[in-house]
Amino acid sequence: MTSLSGGGKHPAATKAASPGGPSASSSSGAGAGAGAGYPYGADVGLKKALRAGDCVRADWTGTAFVSRPELGVVDCAHGVPDGQVMAVDPARDFADARDHGGARCAGEVKGVAGALPDAGVYALTPTAAGFGAADSGTACLVLGRHVPIGGAIGRFRKTGSNVWTTEMSVGDCWLYVDHTTYFLATLTACADRHTDQVIGSVTAPRATAFEDALRQANKLCGNRFESTWAPGSDRSVFGYLSDENNWKAGFDSVVCTVGKADRSPTTGAISSPGPAA
Repeated sequence: MTSLSGGGKHPAATKAASPGGPSASSSSGAGAGAGAGYPYGADVGLKKALRAGDCVRADWTGTAFVSRPELGVVDCAHGVPDGQVMAVDPARDFADARDHGGARCAGEVKGVAGALPDAGVYALTPTAAGFGAADSGTACLVLGRHVPIGGAIGRFRKTGSNVWTTEMSVGDCWLYVDHTTYFLATLTACADRHTDQVIGSVTAPRATAFEDALRQANKLCGNRFESTWAPGSDRSVFGYLSDENNWKAGFDSVVCTVGKADRSPTTGAISSPGPAA
């Protein structure tokens, strides 16, 4: 069975990778030129407090998820965001935000980051001078590690929207819509008609050429998930890569889905493990 690529809606943006799995980092609280007019410090560049649901572009000043990013709020649908503010953690005072905001953010949104194929958590705490302007809150962001996530995530998405490989989360159900030279993955409720249910991701071998990784995607996902998610003959596990630009930028995750072997639509979420319905 030929592996399929999720296509290339979004351009890749190369970033320094942070080691390990999703993690939380927090700002230092005394950014360069910090002032009341900049809730998170002048180095971050924002003059307004972030709100849950804001999508952002992030330019790291050093190592991603360790250094402080320069941020800009962009349109979720058309701004090719690096990620999104999933929550804002309120604090009693600046010391509470500085000392505990990052840990609370990690606990609150790590599930969203962990469900995505290549994302991490970054907690942006306000500066001492900007604490009031930040509405006393630490912004809990989920950001792509190597390339922009590219759209809204988690509870901020709407069914009927098109999702791309970088945006696909465990538990998502979507309908494969073929357009000959490319396809769209339209997000649906699992109770509605869909062809694919996202069950996880695997890492493709980086030494492999992109086209070879593309051909191996189904096998990589099948090796990991087929025995539990598709034990019968009427289900199969499929693998989806992003485009070649994202591959070159370090996005080497293969998103794994389960669906009917003949690719026909079905309804209802599939639980693991279990016999084929």
